[in-house]
Amino acid sequence: MRLVSSDQGRGETGCRPRDRVIDLAAADPSLPGSVRKILEQDALDRVRRVVESADSLRPECFRPVADVRLGPPVTDPSKIICLGLNYSDHAAEQGRAVPERPLTFAKGPNALIGNGDPIPYPSEVTQLDYEAELAVVIGRRQSTSRSRTRLARRGVRRFHGHHGERHPIPRETVVPRKELRRFRPVRPVAHDPRRSGGPHDLGIRLAVNGVRRQSSNTGLMTFKVFYLVHYLSQSLTLEPAISSRRGPRGCRRVSNPPTFLKKGDVIEASIDSLGSLTNTVV
Repeated sequence: MRLVSSDQGRGETGCRPRDRVIDLAAADPSLPGSVRKILEQDALDRVRRVVESADSLRPECFRPVADVRLGPPVTDPSKIICLGLNYSDHAAEQGRAVPERPLTFAKGPNALIGNGDPIPYPSEVTQLDYEAELAVVIGRRQSTSRSRTRLARRGVRRFHGHHGERHPIPRETVVPRKELRRFRPVRPVAHDPRRSGGPHDLGIRLAVNGVRRQSSNTGLMTFKVFYLVHYLSQSLTLEPAISSRRGPRGCRRVSNPPTFLKKGDVIEASIDSLGSLTNTVV
């Protein structure tokens, strides 16, 4: 089951089986009106029943994918929690040891954009870098969870992130430089992890103008998804949200020579089983 949200100003929520979108509000008006509310109200089983009865739904409940502008699947997350230096190959390319504990920072919801949306190049930015990232949708409220507790109803999806850098950049400015508006492109589908094989053995890649810049595997994450949920829930209440994993090796600023993104560059990121995402710098 793949949940989606329309980005056409009407807040429509749907489910995408194959090449069409089921309008959940039309199929079952009693369902919550957003992906976040579906998760908060533990309504995934009700959505699943709609999908299983698709053959008996009225024609007006369906829309061709080509006719729907899809945005991020969770358009209004309560939190976006990001992890720094969480891939062993990313740490190695920088000559740094893997961290002893997760390095976290936050992003604002207005950083989110969808597949195909332009990435603005702010006038104050001198170095625009890239990273392919895996994101996890927290599907059920988590607070002081046990590290081995199975997360019911969690969705795994993919996005890639961009952050602008200025010179000089003191370390304490890590949040402002990574929290710029519209710097978080997100693929429009939230996948059921039972269908994608789980989050810990997926190839992850990024290309700029068709040239491969990153290639790694989510198995190289230092801190795995379930431990991170446990760790973060010790100090935070995790509502239905987005928790991102920082990207693997190959970011532009540690390449030799170090070159960065420019206007007109096309960035494509992909993760096995989850699909791809393409955006252009403008």
